Amino acid sequence: MLTGKTIVTWERAPECRLLFIGKAMHGDGGGIGGGMSIINPNWDFAQMGIGGLDKEFSEIFRRTFASRMFPPEVSQQLGMKHVRGILLYGPPGTGKTLMARQIGKMLNAREPKIVNGPSILDKYVGESEANIRKLFADAEEEEERLGPHSALHIIIFDEIDAICKTRGSVGSGAGVHDTIVNQLLTKLDGVDQLNNILVIGMTNRRDMIDEALLRPGRLEALQMQLEISLPDEDGRLQILKIHTAKMAASKKLSTDVDLKELAARTKNFSGAEIEGLCRAAAFTAMYQFVKASGVMHLSTPSNSFHTCHLVHEDSVAPSGKEKIDPDAFEKLLVKRSDFMYALENDIKPMFGTAEEELAYYAPRGLMNWGEPVTRALAMGELAVRAAGGGGAGGGGSSAPETHRPVTLLLEGAPKAGKTALAVEIARRSGFPFVKIITSHKMIGYTETAKCMAIKKVGGYVLIRLIGLVS
Repeated sequence: MLTGKTIVTWERAPECRLLFIGKAMHGDGGGIGGGMSIINPNWDFAQMGIGGLDKEFSEIFRRTFASRMFPPEVSQQLGMKHVRGILLYGPPGTGKTLMARQIGKMLNAREPKIVNGPSILDKYVGESEANIRKLFADAEEEEERLGPHSALHIIIFDEIDAICKTRGSVGSGAGVHDTIVNQLLTKLDGVDQLNNILVIGMTNRRDMIDEALLRPGRLEALQMQLEISLPDEDGRLQILKIHTAKMAASKKLSTDVDLKELAARTKNFSGAEIEGLCRAAAFTAMYQFVKASGVMHLSTPSNSFHTCHLVHEDSVAPSGKEKIDPDAFEKLLVKRSDFMYALENDIKPMFGTAEEELAYYAPRGLMNWGEPVTRALAMGELAVRAAGGGGAGGGGSSAPETHRPVTLLLEGAPKAGKTALAVEIARRSGFPFVKIITSHKMIGYTETAKCMAIKKVGGYVLIRLIGLVS
């Protein structure tokens, strides 16, 4: 029965061609004015599985999705366009791909299209560009049909640097990479711009991407380029909790495992490396219940870190007759010693400081015997500050524009302590990435191999944005 106070609300089905305008829309969608929320109501943020990236995720939501929470009329009144592109860059294993996938699941949008950059390339002329056009075809058709009420279409490019290299940098006569960049620019910022599209690009090498894609209006250089860096200690603790949650829930994680201790010990570990550490610790615990002709077990004092070692009484190789302890499932427990063994023997951070090398070249530290040493250390501190590090363990700013290459030459007689000085400057810098290049490591290398080895270390610094090479 309808009365004078009856309120009638309308809700448009996803494929309906009728367009509703104004404030009176359905009242339970969660958006402004009762409109449909862009966030999936069934999404549980606690189950995202993204550790150490709370700040980055909040930044993406504020800049990219907050405007899409409002009805299209509000954007038209403000004369604004939504952010159509996000560039996530940073070292490998830090969670860029995972974050992009979870963003796609979180939104009330069409099924995300996940594209591996190299898969766009085709051996036939024009097919690579056609592959780009196919990715945008659905969004173009729907925007033409529904206008500003079109649903959001998400395209995720993994390893976007593979197809968007700086134009003219690839020595190919056909110029395939150049035409791919041109085609992508046309779709993102051409005459017929799409406002129902969100392109998420991920790369380890931001410096290789064509600058035209990084200007405002394309991948929103000034607004939405986001570095996904190595996690800090709190972030590492979150990641450890995520990857040990099932162990703890099934009571397979020993009470002597202190995740805060592990977070402190895993400095410069990426999220993928922390996941690998948890996996290696579990494998180590399982290995103790594998029986061969000899008895295999791990001997690690619970209060020691440097005495982890594998004991095999008969020192025999696997014979193919190994078997599992029948009570293994009940006895299996991942202990602190398993994590310590994995830390020392299995998992090493790709972007870590070469602590063992630093200790090797300066085993007794540095003896400040006079004014020349003091002056050299002062020059080293100035160089660190000039590079954007801040010195004294500050670690430096994370903004890429604050980092610039700085060189420092230490000259002196043999055995005068130049290497020890360089090591001390590296230790005081607080840089998260320190590598040592020495001539004796390149004995037998060709000139090309030497150049490639040095270039590889330099590439690591570019990925990490800040580091020290001695």
